[in-house]
Amino acid sequence: MPTIAYNAFADYLSRAAAADWPAVTLVCGEEMLCKKACEGILAALVPPVEKAIGVEHFDGGEEPIGGVLSSMNTYALLSGTKVVVLQDARFFYSAKAQQGLREKMVQAARSGDMKKASRPFLNLMAIAGLAFEDLAAPVLRLKVVDHVDGEPPSWFSSLVAYCRENGLRIPERQDDSDLLKTAMEKGFPDGHRLVMTTDFVDRRKALFKIIHETGLVVDCTVPKGETRANRMAQDTAMQATMDDALTLASKRMAVDARQRLMQWTGFDLRTLAGSLEKLISFVGDRETISDADVTTVLRRTRKDPIFEFTNAVADRDLPAILFFTHSLLEDGIHPLQLLAAVANQLRRLLLAKDFIVRDRGRSWNARMTFPQFKTGPFKAVQADDAASALRTEGWADLLNPLAEGKKRKKAVASDLVLAKNPKSPFPVFQTLKKAGNYSIAALTSAMVDLSQIDLRMKSTGQDPRVLLETFLIGLCRKAGG
Repeated sequence: MPTIAYNAFADYLSRAAAADWPAVTLVCGEEMLCKKACEGILAALVPPVEKAIGVEHFDGGEEPIGGVLSSMNTYALLSGTKVVVLQDARFFYSAKAQQGLREKMVQAARSGDMKKASRPFLNLMAIAGLAFEDLAAPVLRLKVVDHVDGEPPSWFSSLVAYCRENGLRIPERQDDSDLLKTAMEKGFPDGHRLVMTTDFVDRRKALFKIIHETGLVVDCTVPKGETRANRMAQDTAMQATMDDALTLASKRMAVDARQRLMQWTGFDLRTLAGSLEKLISFVGDRETISDADVTTVLRRTRKDPIFEFTNAVADRDLPAILFFTHSLLEDGIHPLQLLAAVANQLRRLLLAKDFIVRDRGRSWNARMTFPQFKTGPFKAVQADDAASALRTEGWADLLNPLAEGKKRKKAVASDLVLAKNPKSPFPVFQTLKKAGNYSIAALTSAMVDLSQIDLRMKSTGQDPRVLLETFLIGLCRKAGG
């Protein structure tokens, strides 16, 4: 059967007949969306009066597959239909899942939710083949958590303590997928169905392929990137989550209140749902939730991506710069990391400004639209990049001359280009637009100041945060366009 995307699943569910439902269903992706999809499947397959005896739940992090298969082959009392739900199945994990598990662990632990952080942490430990005692060795600990200045983050010891105090076990490092695959090939009793949920899936695994071919896959994944398309997908998922909760409570929410709630939580559907519950309780009998309600009841929990900070630098927006500086530092980012991000952004703006000055209006005009830029002006930028690459090769030949008759095996690497990806003209267009916020003199002066600030951060006892903020304030004050 084909994979069904989450946004099309409600329509599929309304048309599908319970009698024709496949024996095995895999629901994968965002936790909250998986939960809602799973609830929809149970409602479609099992009558409400039979749920107590017709549905059995298993925890994939605790239960061996043998118990799950035994339940699948045991007939339910007083019910012809039986659904076994295996939550957080680990069959589909691979090395590719580790980064996603780390991100879930870090996000939950930074917000203080050790219960939520414990599951991805224990799964990481299982994938790495580690025991709690192994975490004393830094080289082994790095398999599950990144270090800051040679030490694990401050929350890591609290997470380990939570797991030990609550008797949480690291799942056994074994692959039960072959057992499930064999059981699927033999078949299950009529009317018995297995529904599995998981957060990450390696689609190359044989078990996934057989479920895709003979069962049903409900894809609840939402892209996590920061491209425009990814952010639109995230916004759509958040809007749908809010709509479901508000409809259930017979409430409405003002547009500005929705926007603030989404901005304050970021893409975290669990936090979003929890925040809505608080707001619904707060307004009581009142039908509409206002922006004032959001600012009264909630606090900002979103973890800002660093590109928000660098965009503010490019926009020369001092209030936003200081806001994101404070937010990122509070999230544990080191001032030197922000300084490096500023340096990269200013170098790119300097390249753009240099192109604008040399172009003298022949191809670039700050008032042009993006469709106008994609044709002639973008080609002019690419041609200028090619000329820059030739100059770089010439410098390399002067500094490291080759023997007569020999050629360089590889082109000389250089980041002194504006259009690194010829298929993505929009970032170049944005950079050229924002370069108008600065003068050449201000950008070159800032690059000199950056090297001095970097040296002072590393060699003096001055407060890195004060040094960084002083530099950013000075940058905005003297950066005349």
